[in-house]
Amino acid sequence: MSHDTVSPGLSLREIRAILAVAEQRGFSSAARRLNISQSSLSRTIHRAESVLAIRLFQRGWGGAEPTPEGEIVRQHCTQVMAELLHERDALMAAGLTRLPLPLDLRWRDLACVAAVVHTGKTTTAAKWLRTSQSSVSRTLGAISVRLGSPLFQRSGEGLRAEPLAERLVALRDRMCARMQPLQERLGHLAGEVTGRLAVGMTPFCEQERVAQAFGDLLVAYPQLRLSAVTGSYVMLTDALRCGEIDLVVGLLRELGEDDELAELPLAEEAITVLARSDHPCAVRSVSMEDLARQTWIVAPAGTPIRAYFERLFLGMGKTPPVQTCEIVTFHLAESMVRESQSLALLLYSPRKVRELPPGLVRVPVTLPDNRRHIGVTYRRDAGLSFTQRQFIDGLAKRFASDDDAEGNAP
Repeated sequence: MSHDTVSPGLSLREIRAILAVAEQRGFSSAARRLNISQSSLSRTIHRAESVLAIRLFQRGWGGAEPTPEGEIVRQHCTQVMAELLHERDALMAAGLTRLPLPLDLRWRDLACVAAVVHTGKTTTAAKWLRTSQSSVSRTLGAISVRLGSPLFQRSGEGLRAEPLAERLVALRDRMCARMQPLQERLGHLAGEVTGRLAVGMTPFCEQERVAQAFGDLLVAYPQLRLSAVTGSYVMLTDALRCGEIDLVVGLLRELGEDDELAELPLAEEAITVLARSDHPCAVRSVSMEDLARQTWIVAPAGTPIRAYFERLFLGMGKTPPVQTCEIVTFHLAESMVRESQSLALLLYSPRKVRELPPGLVRVPVTLPDNRRHIGVTYRRDAGLSFTQRQFIDGLAKRFASDDDAEGNAP
């Protein structure tokens, strides 16, 4: 690569800023890491986005996250920074510099060194760089001071490059080569389905169906960025309203048409009493009096399952048991049942009832009005994007396959 190679579109300052935001997942923490103001960092990222004509970051569940285009840029920036840091250590180890290679070097600084290495004269280098000889001399002097080592020695024919200068030119060439395929890779995204799909999941037994639908999407649209997060309904719907996630999958709440969130039912599950296989309630018929004397694992207060649990006993004139152990993670609730003498009130699909983990059984008790819808919640005003519809269709097919299997079961 020659001395007059055009430098990459992104400055080294912008490269460092992009990496800091991606690693810290936020602008405030990234600004502290770079020891600059948040407003300065925001301007730097905005300049980078303008140069590349793309959006680098979007608001996500864990903070700022790269867009699909931003992820490609981050990968190239990581390679550039790895070259810079490796050479920084190598120069010190070889004794070629007394001070570490600055991380805030500019492409034009390295281009200046390259021009003088190739020409041997500051006057000729200045002409090729379209600047003044004094500017070239000042740049070389400033770099030498910052590294604590000379770049050139004067000779009868001009300036003779020291090994340090030649290493800096080689470093510049390697870093430019790392950035060279960037625009081509970004161009390949133009005809692809890209974007982000972030799905929140409240506790329900068929969460693996979300992973399967994700797999189907990745086969069809490999450039998508997918993420799934678990949490409580309140936590996830707050994130949905803020745009941090795109959909919530789980137990529906029967929202009204005036709510800013809309629901789309996909499957049914049944509220089920679960026990370990050697529990007394698992081996004989039980009454509400029997159930009222047990300890329970139920969903937290304010959830539909907890409300059903309390109505179940109040409707029979019984006081709801107070020795409840609140666990919001579905598989942890199953583990707690297996390791204790508590019963659990959980939502199960017909398939999951047939395939209960070893040591767990369904308590043979008839519960009134125990069918509930599982589905998708989304922002009503935003509607559903193409990617979201593809995910929902795929999820619906996965649930339908369970229904077909149930209908064909002997």
